[in-house]
Order: sequence, then C-alpha cells, then structure tokens
Amino acid sequence: MTDRARAGGFIGKAWVDRLVAPLAAGSAILDLGCGDGEPIARYLMDRGFDVTGVDSAGSVVSLAMTRFPRGHWIKGDMRVLQIDRTFDAVIAWNSLTWLSHDDRARIAKRAAAWLNPEGRMLFNAPADLDPSRKDYRDGSPYRFDLEATNYSGAIADSGLRLVAHVLADPSCEDAGIWLAEKL
Repeated sequence: MTDRARAGGFIGKAWVDRLVAPLAAGSAILDLGCGDGEPIARYLMDRGFDVTGVDSAGSVVSLAMTRFPRGHWIKGDMRVLQIDRTFDAVIAWNSLTWLSHDDRARIAKRAAAWLNPEGRMLFNAPADLDPSRKDYRDGSPYRFDLEATNYSGAIADSGLRLVAHVLADPSCEDAGIWLAEKL
C-alpha cells in the first residue's frame, strides 16, 4: 500500500466520493478491474459499501480475497462476464485502457445493464497519446482511449445520463472522467 493510500487519499478519491455521495450505506458497488482491492475497493468497504470486484488476473483476485474477505471477488473478463445481480454503482478506474476501442465502447452498455434504476457509473480514461492505434496489443507503447465524444455517445446510447465530465482532470493525472446515472 502506498503512503498516500495509508493516509486515506488516492488519485481520484474526490470522484469516488462524488460517485457514492447519494448512496446509502450497504449499497452494492461493482468494481471493474479491481486489481488487488487497493485502494478503491478497500476505501468503499471501509465506508460500509458492499463491494464486488472483478479482474481478469487470478493472482490479484486471490490477493484481494485474502486481504479483504468481506468483499466479493470474481476472476473474469469484464467484456464477457455474466453477473446475475444488479448494483447501485459501477466503477471502472484505470481499467478500460487495456481494452480495444470496440470493447471499451461496449462496457458502458454492460455497466448500464448491471445498474439499478438511478444507479451511477464512474470511469476514467488517460489521455489518448496515439489515437491511430486500435489496440494496445499491436505493439504500441502508448495507452489509448476513445475520444471523449465517443465515450459520451456510448453513455447516452446505453440509457445513461451524463452527470459530470472533465476532459482532462489535473488532479487525476489529466485523465478524462465520466460520471453517469441510469435513467
């Protein structure tokens, strides 16, 4: 755990707080690309939320299970995973970058299906350093993302309403941030 996480802070904390502000304690939150549960899942569980984390890397899911037995941990690919329940919020923080452009656009639709009415979704996307790349697996050393208009369009097409959007938030290493709500 980093010193910043020990102190209760992490990059994006203000956005996570904004995501959960209207939620009651015990609300169910799905953390896509949860990694080992640090710092976001831990932060949410420490505030009384019921967290389900999904990650495709079995080693980090095992670590999350060991460190945070109060959470629900699933090894799976967010692009195809079937979850037979709904959530009050879905978060994908620093986890969409590793997906192809096409898969990334589909995640908004998948997240909307997992949300309860008035449920909220939060995700970020680092600045697109090379928009000509379709997929990081082609050898590009750059992270890549859909353009902001494509993310906003995917959100709207999924039956979600954009609550807040920042194209490049300096407090989040200039990542774009999207907060949406299910209609």
